[in-house]
Amino acid sequence: MKQKENWVDYKAIKELVSMQMVLDKYGIKLKNSGKNHVSCCPIHNGTNFRQFSVNLGKNIWQCFGDCKTGGNVLDFAAMMEFGNKEPASIRQAALKLTNWFVSDFSDEEATSELPTAEEKKDSEATEVPAENEDRKVNKPLTFELKNLDSNHEWFEARGILPATVKYFGLGLQKKGKAIPNRIAIPIHDHLGQLVAYCGRAVDKNQIRKEGKYKLPANLSKSEVVYNLHRQPKETKALILVESYISAWKLHQMGIPCAVAIMGSQLSKSQEKLISDFLGSHKRIVCMFDADEAGRKCAEDCLKRLCRKLYVKVADISPYAKKPHQLTSENLHACLCIKK
Repeated sequence: MKQKENWVDYKAIKELVSMQMVLDKYGIKLKNSGKNHVSCCPIHNGTNFRQFSVNLGKNIWQCFGDCKTGGNVLDFAAMMEFGNKEPASIRQAALKLTNWFVSDFSDEEATSELPTAEEKKDSEATEVPAENEDRKVNKPLTFELKNLDSNHEWFEARGILPATVKYFGLGLQKKGKAIPNRIAIPIHDHLGQLVAYCGRAVDKNQIRKEGKYKLPANLSKSEVVYNLHRQPKETKALILVESYISAWKLHQMGIPCAVAIMGSQLSKSQEKLISDFLGSHKRIVCMFDADEAGRKCAEDCLKRLCRKLYVKVADISPYAKKPHQLTSENLHACLCIKK
């Protein structure tokens, strides 16, 4: 077996694969129950329809019945496939999820044979959904990060221009407890309030040890559409992408109306934010990664958003795997724009 076939990136899988995607794969149907969704536990084949609780926004689950356990998507797949959450089972579950949903994380993802101590601790300490949990609201930050290095080589290596770095307020945070030696990405809600910073790794060693992205635990990412607050009210169309970098690259190629869902699943809150912003007589173009997760997300967005908007799905597969890898000519071809 080639070494590449053994590569597993646990952080990337948890970022790219949602509980909804895994539940759909297993054919598990849930019923709404307040802020969570419930069903009979599919792990121990329970009969109490409220014992298995899932928070789709946080991608976590809990069995209150015989299993008496919970966790994230990796834990769930491990329990479904092997009946336990041992490191070896977690790894095999990760390989299955990769095979099912993820064709390519990126050209720089690092590898890990087994979960690191930090990843195992993170899995074991995952917050579980309470049956009457209140919906989280992202509170505005009371500070801004200062003295960010906007000239870091990471930007040049990815073709991100200085003007784009300045526009999005990006830069390397050299010091600090939260995201030291990472690219700081300011995240604003639809009102323009700064609610969090995402820390993006700058090298493979960081990705291997700590994951590609670091987000604060109290951030409800599903309540935010990245870059929506910068869109003028008179905007007639939006380009919906998965990642921050896709929004940046489209912006600098003359498409400033790109907004990101920061993953491969559109939440109900994000759906409402987009629909409310655009109104019924405007349009949205879904431009997702050319992999299985991206295609599923596009299908889901088309089905849900077409009730209120004119929706188009742009196929980038003839040109690239991800929107930020498109050339300007490819981008305009996908959007059917004549230069």
